[in-house]
Amino acid sequence: MITATDLFCGAGGSSEGLRQAGWNVEIAANHWDVAVATHKLNHPDVEHRTKDLSEVDWRSFPSTDLLWASPSCVWHARSGGRKKPPAEIEKLRADAGSIDRATAFAVIEAAEVHKYPAIIVENVEEFKAWTLYGWWLDGLRTLGYRTTELVLNAADFGHAQHRPRLFIVATRDVTVDLTPPTPTLTPASHILDPHLGKLVTRRLYVSDQIEQIEQEGVTHLVTYRNNAKARRADMYPLATITAGGNHHAIATRVDGGTYFRMLSNRECARAQGFSDSYQFTGKAAEVKRQIGNAVPVGVARWLGTRVAAALGHTEQIGA
Repeated sequence: MITATDLFCGAGGSSEGLRQAGWNVEIAANHWDVAVATHKLNHPDVEHRTKDLSEVDWRSFPSTDLLWASPSCVWHARSGGRKKPPAEIEKLRADAGSIDRATAFAVIEAAEVHKYPAIIVENVEEFKAWTLYGWWLDGLRTLGYRTTELVLNAADFGHAQHRPRLFIVATRDVTVDLTPPTPTLTPASHILDPHLGKLVTRRLYVSDQIEQIEQEGVTHLVTYRNNAKARRADMYPLATITAGGNHHAIATRVDGGTYFRMLSNRECARAQGFSDSYQFTGKAAEVKRQIGNAVPVGVARWLGTRVAAALGHTEQIGA
């Protein structure tokens, strides 16, 4: 049996992908009790810990074949496409941000104790711009790991969402074949429910996008972001789903006017690769946050399959 540890597990996108790739996730940990409750509901056989992972004794964790870690990306990410955070955010980076980014050092600490054969770390691309990134990466190399950095987009793995993320794959004694598969593109229409919403009777924040729509009877994606354009849902995936709010909506022009609605949490969960049987705990806003923070299931499944093959295991159990 091939085993895994999932740190900063959130609602369980990484664990679900690893499970589908044939891994037995032995332990999952996160600081947020609501996310841990969701993970436990869907993965009841996994040991769960609600912990601040910057303050744990790693000897109390089991040794496994793989460590998956998704340390916090809050102070690395550019929210809403912002290229540079405003001055007030920059000031906060000096204190709260340094604490947040330090969660990445839990990976080094755990690896020093357990010497996992393989490690996968997921974060936003801006993680590489962190001042201590090179030092952090050297920490893994000092422990005997060979590292490969790659950016994978969920849209290339069958997800109806454009979501590029940085992945660092580190191994001690094996080489992992990380040749990307042929992209499997899935438009947003595949994860949308059939109802169109309500007839638009007033001006909306996204009205400029709605006014771009010329074809009748075709559902378009509109996004609550600056400079966004309406795109056909049957041709394009969603923009990146975030934890900070529901920025995604659809609009459909018909003979009697235009219908509009926001996407549901379930539709966003589908775009992250969660099946409709996957259950979430918490209030609607908490569910939204869990979904936005999740690792796309299909990407985790592919990486899990590649690493398992390198370690001599090829069994998959499917979705």
